[in-house]
Amino acid sequence: MDLNTYILIWVCVFGLCLGSFYNVVILRSLSNESIIFPPSKCPKCGNRLKPWHNIPVLSYIFLRGKCHFCKEKISIQYPIIELLTMVLFGFSYLKFGISYTTLFVIFWISCLLIMTVTDIKEKLVDCNLAIAMAIGGVVFAGISAGRHGVLLSVLGLIAGALIMELIARAGFVIAKTRAMGEADTYVAGALGAIFGIFSIVKVLLISLFASMIFVVPVFLYNKYKANDKPTCIMAILFTLSAVVYYAKWQNYWTLGILAITGLLLAYFIMKGIKTEENRNYLPYVPALAVSALYYIFFVI
Repeated sequence: MDLNTYILIWVCVFGLCLGSFYNVVILRSLSNESIIFPPSKCPKCGNRLKPWHNIPVLSYIFLRGKCHFCKEKISIQYPIIELLTMVLFGFSYLKFGISYTTLFVIFWISCLLIMTVTDIKEKLVDCNLAIAMAIGGVVFAGISAGRHGVLLSVLGLIAGALIMELIARAGFVIAKTRAMGEADTYVAGALGAIFGIFSIVKVLLISLFASMIFVVPVFLYNKYKANDKPTCIMAILFTLSAVVYYAKWQNYWTLGILAITGLLLAYFIMKGIKTEENRNYLPYVPALAVSALYYIFFVI
């Protein structure tokens, strides 16, 4: 076995173990419990888990997805997060090798993973994680490119937060409420600090496209049932614009069309929110996370 493969295996094992810990962070951040005390326990019966109950993935398999004590089902979230963390850590090492970049990428991925799950489960996001990501982005820029890099990082942070906040506050004009949660502004600012002023607009556009795939379809299905043709048509036009831009032609014209159709789609969506009795924010952090991962692994 060569050294590179040996290190990769241990990076993956490290990812599995941290993934198990991230499950604890996710669960306890939603219940406002300490992530350190008390030790791991079954969320259903409260019994303290033994060390062999906490082996990543394997314990889930050996226990057949049930608690050893009360036999209640264990959420499939646990092995999924563990495996996903392992895979992302492995890709990070394969992409950046033994370097400080790998450490920063692993840190950013970890924060995004935790925030994504809590946003999906309860629409709650710990903004402290986004702040930590932003600080890491500025530090990384300083290490990589000195003062000039720090300047671009800080400008990216400002631009990312400002763009997302403007979009969110545009909801007051159209729907009398924020179009997005405050946490989305923090995360967008963090991504601006990581990718810099020259890339943050592209990252946010990718996130808008990602939301079309992972978040907006349910919303649009409801619009289709409600016979809201303008929103559905604009969603199709935006999707086609995104496909053309990312798969075929990348120039200022196609980027402009993509931006215009995206803004019009956002307008129709916010206009629709205005007529809804029960207004709920769509979880947008998952789309921002997907965009960041795409940019990290396929663009940088």
